[in-house]
Amino acid sequence: MTKVLIVDNEFEKYKNHLEPIFPNVDFSYVTDGDAAAPLVPETEVIISIGRWLTADMAAGAKKLKWMQCNITGTDHLDVSLAGRPDVLLTNGRGIHGPQMTETTLLHMLALYRQVRRLTKNQETHNFDRFLPKVLDTRKIAILGLGAIAEHMARMFKALGMTIYGISRTDRPVEGIDKIFSRDNMAEAIADVDFLVVLVPYGADTDKIVNAATFKAMKPSACLINVARGGVVDEEALIKALNNGEIAAAGLDVFEVAPLPDESPLWDMDNVFMTPFTGGRSDMYAERILTVIEPNLRAYVDGKLDQMINVVEK
Repeated sequence: MTKVLIVDNEFEKYKNHLEPIFPNVDFSYVTDGDAAAPLVPETEVIISIGRWLTADMAAGAKKLKWMQCNITGTDHLDVSLAGRPDVLLTNGRGIHGPQMTETTLLHMLALYRQVRRLTKNQETHNFDRFLPKVLDTRKIAILGLGAIAEHMARMFKALGMTIYGISRTDRPVEGIDKIFSRDNMAEAIADVDFLVVLVPYGADTDKIVNAATFKAMKPSACLINVARGGVVDEEALIKALNNGEIAAAGLDVFEVAPLPDESPLWDMDNVFMTPFTGGRSDMYAERILTVIEPNLRAYVDGKLDQMINVVEK
């Protein structure tokens, strides 16, 4: 019988959905890595984000054959699974479009509608009728054209925006008006009002948004980073914001998380921040189950070639 370990705070949702469908699978459920550790050596399948999985745990998991990571990015598993090339890895690609789009929209509106100013005015009973900016007819460049960008493009197009895409590959994407290569990023961002960063973190994207990027943008433009902290040079961003090279930034991710108390970003009026919540949702379990269920079915049926979201190592 296949032993499956699910590590998630909402494991009840997984249990209620999967157990009736897979009566011949032996499921175990825990909420954190400490509780998972003693179960890992006998586990064949792990379903979890997996930030708790260490290289030692993976090395000792002799029966482990497949890990379903419940988010899109798997760079946090690079070290822990480096010694286990035999373990099949799949991710949660394709389920984050709605929440990531809404988070990005939140940041864009927060900057254009000056939400920080509004909140302070409410706290001080200050009825200040300033002039807000609108998103209609603005231009946005999305760096990284995956499934999330496709969802964003459709939504932002409905708001009347012009959308550019910046990608390693030249492929048509619904809703994208023009696609640029990464080598031509400076040209792509020269006239945009927003640069939205969506690329995963890796050696080729480390600080891909840097001082040169900000110099290429117009002074009224805004940066929105909902990807990974390491893809933006935070020191260069702070300088660009202070020097007026760009107007503002919306940040859901940071080079160090939680953001250190001493970071200047906390107190900058032209920065709006959320605490790495872009991919989160009250419907997350329901969405990731649309990946887990078919993958588990293919796995127990021995049809590994039918599994989706397989990560190339």
